[in-house]
Amino acid sequence: MIYCPYTDRDLPESDINSEHVIPLSLGGIDGFEIQANAGFNAKVGSTLEGALAKEFIWALARTRYDARGHSGKEPKATIKNATYGDDARAAQVHFHGQKGLSLWDARDREFKKVPGTFRVSTSLNIDLPIRLAAKVALAAGYYAYGDVFRENVDHQQLRDVMCTDLSKLDLNKKPEELGLSHLTLTVDSYLHAPTADPVLQSIRLFCSAMHGSVVTLMPGQDFLAVAIGILGNYLAMLEVSANTEAFPNSGEFTQGHVIAVSEKELYRTSWADGLSQFIEADKPSIMNLPLTPLRQLSPELVTSLTNIEG
Repeated sequence: MIYCPYTDRDLPESDINSEHVIPLSLGGIDGFEIQANAGFNAKVGSTLEGALAKEFIWALARTRYDARGHSGKEPKATIKNATYGDDARAAQVHFHGQKGLSLWDARDREFKKVPGTFRVSTSLNIDLPIRLAAKVALAAGYYAYGDVFRENVDHQQLRDVMCTDLSKLDLNKKPEELGLSHLTLTVDSYLHAPTADPVLQSIRLFCSAMHGSVVTLMPGQDFLAVAIGILGNYLAMLEVSANTEAFPNSGEFTQGHVIAVSEKELYRTSWADGLSQFIEADKPSIMNLPLTPLRQLSPELVTSLTNIEG
């Protein structure tokens, strides 16, 4: 029997397949995987990661990093609802990492020269980053800590967040009417307003400074915080109740654990070491992470992610 963190069940090997902790299409690699329920992956997992990969901001990041999914196709960012010209001609805008911008004229059904200006409309699913982060947190938590994670974290809360599609709920109802009153975890995402909390500021910046994708696991006094960065962008963080006395706190796990993927390489070090590299770039480290030190980040990025002026 093999434990699946997505379903919290021990399952026969026939029901199991390998699942990337960070999806390939969002910067994951072979080898950074767990064993999980095949049916769940097909029904829920691929839906979440597929939806995020298609949102323009993340599709654009995929083109920049050439992050290819299982198909191996070159990623492209597409906005289907666009118009251009004085007659507001319907169009689609495509961005390829190698080919740059192209404009598809829906009326003439052919590519046209890209005009000086065009108008676009796109959409964002506000709960999708949190749901995908919960899925990654389950996988990464078990990948990093094994049974310590299974036995000491209230991971059912992560599971419930992962499986709850807010777009299908009547949000005029109270949480108890929706069966969500038990949820006590704290969440943050790139769609939330910038924060004045210096710890969260550091986490947001750290994830955005990574040259690739990253999961940072940080045990606190009575919680486990998991932050996720996707292709050089902060995605989300969740804090869930946990008994962290049993968690390791030395070597690669001092104050937490960092797992990063860059250029098809896997990097693992402690949160203490990773944060030290970020703040003090010249300090010796356990493993050199592929990140831009704080002092080299653009002031615009620092301001946008932290609410700090100057």
